[in-house]
Amino acid sequence: MAFRRGFKSQCERRAVEYRKQLGLNNIAPLSAEMLAEHLGVTVWSTDDITQLSANDVEVLNDEQDDSWSALTMRVGTSNLVLFKPVSSSGRRNSVIMHELSHIILGHELAEACILEDGSLVPGNFNQDQEDEADWLAGTLLLPRPALMAIQSRRTPQQVACEQYQVSAEMLTWRTRMTGVAYQMKRRRG
Repeated sequence: MAFRRGFKSQCERRAVEYRKQLGLNNIAPLSAEMLAEHLGVTVWSTDDITQLSANDVEVLNDEQDDSWSALTMRVGTSNLVLFKPVSSSGRRNSVIMHELSHIILGHELAEACILEDGSLVPGNFNQDQEDEADWLAGTLLLPRPALMAIQSRRTPQQVACEQYQVSAEMLTWRTRMTGVAYQMKRRRG
């Protein structure tokens, strides 16, 4: 995962800027639903689509099928994020934020194909765009100042996860990838 020069700093600035626009301080939790509303993006779970057959809903919500967790569709000039509602609240917040990150970064939408077994696969997958959306989503959920506050206050992991609506895996990943844990350890001596 190699990003263009300055990308990670740009993500940190965006995380702070969106918080300012929403009247939040730079360490406040930012939910994907709040940001989606701010951006004018509609967010639905597959359960919100009443025209689907029970079989279609069952296929789309299959917890064993990891071919998809959320996707973005363009409807006219608007964006719609559709997510699988079977995930935990932390996972759901993360996958919706990932989709919002694609929109914020102006990524091209991939074409989706449905295979005979019902699996949903992108027709033109772009790993660089997926990596960028992962990084921005993680930064929007847990920007560096929030990670520093969590570490300096020695907030228990479960409490931090509930407060920021993230999974333990996301909190650990962001803390490790930003070097915040190492930085705080050096400060404490």
